[in-house]
Amino acid sequence: MKYIKIGLVLCGMFLIPSVKAVGTAIEPESKDSLVHIAYTAVSNKDLAGGISVLKPSEYLDKSYSTYALEGAEAFVGGNNLWGMGNALVLVDGVPRSIDNITTSEIDQITFLKGANAVVLYGSRAANGVILITTKRGKVGDRQINVRAHAGINTPKAYPQYIGSAEYMTYYNQACINDGIDPLYDKATIYNYGAQVNPYRYPDVDYYSSDYLRKFYNSYSAEADFTGGTERARFYAQAGIQNNNSLLNFGEGKKEGTTRLNIRGNVDLKLNDYIKTYVNVSTVFYNNHSALGDFWNKARTIQPHRYSPMIPIDMIDPDNPNLQLQIRNSRHIIDGKYLLGGSQQYLTNPIADAYAGGYIAYTSRQFQFTGGLDIDLNQVLKGLSFHGAMSIDYSNTYNESVNNTYAVYVADWGKSEQGTDIINGLTKHNKDMNTGTQNLSDSWNHQTVDFNVHFDYTNTFQEKHNVSAILLAAATRMRQTGDFQYETNANMGLQLDYNFSQTYYASFGGALVNSTRLASAHRLAFSPTVGLGWVLSEEAFMQNARSIDRLKLTASAGILHTDLLFPTDSETGRPLYFLYDAVYMEAPGYGWHDGKYSNNYTSVTRGENLKLGYAKRKEINVGIEGSFFNNLLNMKANLFFTKLEDIPVIAATQYPSYFQSGYPKTSFIPYTNFNANQYRGFDFQIDLNKKVGQVNLQAGVSGTYVTSKALKRDELYADSYRNRVGQPTDAIFGLQSEGLFMNQAEIDERNIEQKFGEVKPGDIKYKDQNNDGVIDERDEVMIGRWGAPFSYGVHLTAQWKDFTLFLLGTGSVGGTGVKTDDYYWVNGDKKYSVVVRDSWTEKNPGASYPRLTTTNGSNNFRYSDFWTYSTNRFDLAKVQLTYSLPHKIIQSSFIKDLKVYVSGSNLLTIAKNREILELNLGSPQCRFYNLGVKVEF
Repeated sequence: MKYIKIGLVLCGMFLIPSVKAVGTAIEPESKDSLVHIAYTAVSNKDLAGGISVLKPSEYLDKSYSTYALEGAEAFVGGNNLWGMGNALVLVDGVPRSIDNITTSEIDQITFLKGANAVVLYGSRAANGVILITTKRGKVGDRQINVRAHAGINTPKAYPQYIGSAEYMTYYNQACINDGIDPLYDKATIYNYGAQVNPYRYPDVDYYSSDYLRKFYNSYSAEADFTGGTERARFYAQAGIQNNNSLLNFGEGKKEGTTRLNIRGNVDLKLNDYIKTYVNVSTVFYNNHSALGDFWNKARTIQPHRYSPMIPIDMIDPDNPNLQLQIRNSRHIIDGKYLLGGSQQYLTNPIADAYAGGYIAYTSRQFQFTGGLDIDLNQVLKGLSFHGAMSIDYSNTYNESVNNTYAVYVADWGKSEQGTDIINGLTKHNKDMNTGTQNLSDSWNHQTVDFNVHFDYTNTFQEKHNVSAILLAAATRMRQTGDFQYETNANMGLQLDYNFSQTYYASFGGALVNSTRLASAHRLAFSPTVGLGWVLSEEAFMQNARSIDRLKLTASAGILHTDLLFPTDSETGRPLYFLYDAVYMEAPGYGWHDGKYSNNYTSVTRGENLKLGYAKRKEINVGIEGSFFNNLLNMKANLFFTKLEDIPVIAATQYPSYFQSGYPKTSFIPYTNFNANQYRGFDFQIDLNKKVGQVNLQAGVSGTYVTSKALKRDELYADSYRNRVGQPTDAIFGLQSEGLFMNQAEIDERNIEQKFGEVKPGDIKYKDQNNDGVIDERDEVMIGRWGAPFSYGVHLTAQWKDFTLFLLGTGSVGGTGVKTDDYYWVNGDKKYSVVVRDSWTEKNPGASYPRLTTTNGSNNFRYSDFWTYSTNRFDLAKVQLTYSLPHKIIQSSFIKDLKVYVSGSNLLTIAKNREILELNLGSPQCRFYNLGVKVEF
């Protein structure tokens, strides 16, 4: 068979002629040394800077996970590609969701970070690219790998809310703080606290074992098959995953998720010059859950509002009307209870799960790719053609049975024996089980993607290696609700040269097109250049025995992109026609008799037909080395990036009369105005060492990114309020100075409070501009959302047939803000345990402001009073693997057998661990897993 030799350097990634590839279906001399990049592959030793690689085959047996990017922080510095934003995810070159693929299907994951690495993907790739390449068949006898897993998920923490009696006590305190009479008397509080009759005086804990399991189960199994001949090769994989939920009552017991995935990749050699391949993948996903929203309602309904259950044995047996109500009820729970509630709570999360019905979410994904590779050596030596077309289709919908049900409020009294008895029932709502299955929320998504390219590679005088690629690519997507297709098209050109695999130079460019711009400005050219130098090949380095390989790279480029354009606030989908003016009809002024009115035309946005692309301008330099006979390997990149001409409505750049408040009118258009700056570095360091009988592999990697807003549409009188000069993810709020201790302190300060009346126990804010007023003009930077530095570490220790793997991840420098109702407790909302240290005159050193029955507008706003550090280190994974010795199985049909136990998300080390581990919805869980892998 004649293979096409490709020596292409794509986007500054330097490829040498030893690489053999044909389109997507690669058959190299040494496949393991290849790294998949844009539209081709390159030898790992010739990879340029700005690129990181994960090969699941190298770590999957010692660190199994279904999620493709688990461990990315530890192995390659994370999937945050230099802080640019959401990266473009490509599976076999096609834009696809990373949720539609499992790790075991993947041959390689390439993180393309630098501008030179992504330029051939056009405007869609300005935030970087995560390129996932699936496995392909191998020539030889059929091989079968089977994995099976069983695990449990245990919650790390639940929200902690105070009980009924304590709630009433603290709510009374809030009333006193507001100068009103307490709502609950002492006898009521006692009855709820004593819990003699929890049905009459309920104290509902939704996170108790009454409603939740201690853990939920996860099961999975998968099998892959590979084999073939020189003429035809195949890879096939099928997997199934299933898990239930934590809910342990009613329809919640039936809750669960099932995912079935099937993939088939086939490579065919039609003759010595033409090859073709077909990739097909489908995912079936089903989720069954109780109707209602248990986790959201559990954190909002106060514990004393109602009893979820009304015990039948406490209903007056001698009252025929009550007994008739029992017999007429369609929902008697466990033969013992009626559903409880109130006129305010006609539905509740407990009753929903018992009688409300269910909802079944269904998702179907189908993905198809077909490709053709043609060797054109007979036309021109080194010339080849490659083309591929993909069609993806996604469909989701909900099927539900929606029942209505009655809830009852008990009227309690005393029996002749002095015990509590229900002598009256008030029914709210009615029982109605229609049995009708409802279909809703149907959603479809379609993707059509194609690319064609001519590749050329040749070597002259055994030293001068040249290569080129000429590319055309386009993607077209549409989903339910779109009025037009989302399209992306570009042409690309790559020219590369290297001398003796020592000196490299490349030029890459893309001609991009976007329908989000006016026709005269839709085309733009994105150029990149790259250089490389392998120092270890120089004569002056020949005596440096500690250096195995040392390489320097540098690249620069300008990428034109429409990714930074505004999107729809609800759907996140791209907005189009931003260059057009928007005119709307609005109601006008009526005549004096009120019978007639005149409409008028309102302008809400001006026209700018010169609106253009945003630009990513970048310079990066890299170093890569191997030392001490491959004992130590390292890679690092330093990058400087500017994002310029980001489209915004820059109101401060226009006269004030360009817009009015009433009637609401604006002639201000979108313009290319905002700009950001990103600087930082990433690194990978890996160590391989044998200590006695133990083989050790250790590594650390990280990414540091600092950002700055260079240009903003702002006109603040006080410079400290400017967003320019601050991180792009800066958090602005008020600076607190503790709590007011008494009224005298408030009066003495004599500062006007624009955020509402303040009383002792409220938060005191710093008057930044000394104008005697606390308002928005006193907001300063109080933190940044993202962590500038993220890192990971991994350690593998192999002794005989045992392998221990440890994975840790961490981040430093981020800020969180406690803003949820769990922390911002006002009005009559459910009280969490944070109120236990609320301010009173007897507790002046409290960590929490005074409680209030009002909205607490002064206290509950962004300020550093509520911020906390998100610095953390997580023990993300521990796995112990035992490989059955080959001498035991060598005479059987089993080629290899591994058994392993693992734990994920095990431990968080952080100052604010309790906050970081707390989810107010479905909880974070530790996962303990037992798995087996068998190879036949």
